Amino acid sequence: MKYRVYILLIFLSLLGIGQSSAQHKRQYLQYEDLRPYHFGFSVGLHSQDFQILHSGAVDAQGNRWYGNVPAYTPGFSVGVIGDYRLADAFSLRLTPCIHFGSKSMNLFSDAPDTEIETVNIRSNYIMLPLLIRYRGARTNNYRPYIASGISVGIDAGRRKNEAVELTTLNTYWELAFGCDLYMPYFRLVPELKLCIGLDDIFQHHRPDEASQAFVNYTNAFDRITSRLIVLSFQFE
Repeated sequence: MKYRVYILLIFLSLLGIGQSSAQHKRQYLQYEDLRPYHFGFSVGLHSQDFQILHSGAVDAQGNRWYGNVPAYTPGFSVGVIGDYRLADAFSLRLTPCIHFGSKSMNLFSDAPDTEIETVNIRSNYIMLPLLIRYRGARTNNYRPYIASGISVGIDAGRRKNEAVELTTLNTYWELAFGCDLYMPYFRLVPELKLCIGLDDIFQHHRPDEASQAFVNYTNAFDRITSRLIVLSFQFE
């Protein structure tokens, strides 16, 4: 019985020491959050994906055509940050960025002897997000946050005369989670962001349908939207 009391006393002592240490831990950049605005930059990785809605149309032979993205390919992201303080917990953020990447798409029919055609779709997105960020209370040198807003995307890497042709402009809804890590001279901010496309980016009317396969692919899809998952590290 006595050793249990000793263990309990040791645990309570360590807990008290830990709390005391946390309370007296040195806080970096104590007045940084009071600045009306600040700037920074970000680097990171991302993955691109499609959400595909098939039309169910059949070709002259009575076959239906389908498409999917079999795997995720990582890409590189880089951007700049502008943050305007609205209140202690809220800020308005403009974070232009470029996502360099690509994705593979498999095209096939339900015919027994169908052959899968793999198309590599290169997409270099120039995105202009405008977000509202809400930050929780600061604990020592940590401050978590959530952000959401709308982004306009321009696909600068798309190519014409491809089996699947996409539009240039797109609108995204963005949702981000992250945490401000206060360092002695700057803030390091890891962030995970989901970008969900709101527009149909599939080019339904094409003047360059030079082959029957292009016609089949064009008729196969009713709607295609874009999605991105971005893991970035921001320096502010």
